[in-house]
Amino acid sequence: MAYCPVWQPDQALGVVAPASAPRVSEKLDRGLNALFADGYPYHWDSSQLSRREYLSGTDSERASQFNQMLDRTRYLIAIRGGYGCLRILDQINYAAARHSPGILIGYSDITALQLSLFKYAGWRSISGPVVLEWSELNAGMKADVRRLLEGQLPDPFEGLETVRAGQCTGTLLGGNLSMIVRLIGSRYLPDLRGRILFIEDVNEPPYRIDGLLTQLNNAGILAELGGLVVGAFTGNKSTETKTDISVREAILNCVSRYSWPIASGLNYGHFLPRKILPVGVTATLTVDPHRACLEILEPVTK
Repeated sequence: MAYCPVWQPDQALGVVAPASAPRVSEKLDRGLNALFADGYPYHWDSSQLSRREYLSGTDSERASQFNQMLDRTRYLIAIRGGYGCLRILDQINYAAARHSPGILIGYSDITALQLSLFKYAGWRSISGPVVLEWSELNAGMKADVRRLLEGQLPDPFEGLETVRAGQCTGTLLGGNLSMIVRLIGSRYLPDLRGRILFIEDVNEPPYRIDGLLTQLNNAGILAELGGLVVGAFTGNKSTETKTDISVREAILNCVSRYSWPIASGLNYGHFLPRKILPVGVTATLTVDPHRACLEILEPVTK
């Protein structure tokens, strides 16, 4: 399959709203203005959607808006995450996506769309900022996104913490752990055998992270991974028990039976600034006793 060509400054980004609605409309305006000021023309028509409670419109409206953007541009960026992508996965025009492979930028709830587009249309994505964050990004994050869109390889992710030594090469997939687990049992979760999985989450205490990873284990997914990279699990302090273990301990408890390499300490999650990660590209995870590194081997675009 031929992937989308390298992004050019005169190509517009399609702004999509597949999940939650912005809580503050002024923040969306600031994000769009900052996006344009940074040299990204965009397609966005707010009249296509009508806010419905915690969603950016009805399921059919959000899916239709997403599919229309597939016809206009190969480069899409989500307004925000939140919740809602799971509800429209069965309405995405994957045939059109396969005909014109592209890139979806976003994270959190957008993980579900990125993984389903990878499975059914071969899309590579960028687990990166949403529009609502764009006015708050530092120069480093903006440069990282631009480099990926221009077909450059990111610098190796050095300085990771060694959890279990080893080395593997495979397709890099992942994102929000809760969203990955919610895809289990559906037809939208890609085959994770031999893949390097990266994960993060927010507001999940250790016992719930244990539960999420245990579900991956019970589904037979953990046993067949090639490697694991652990990002940040923020806002996870639990007050329900006085015997809480740490997130690191919870993760180790769930993966201790396997032999593939594990690195932690990736500066990636629900906060700013953070690392920008490509999705669906070949990478090598090298974990030595005193050094761990994730190296991306192919560009998002080519």
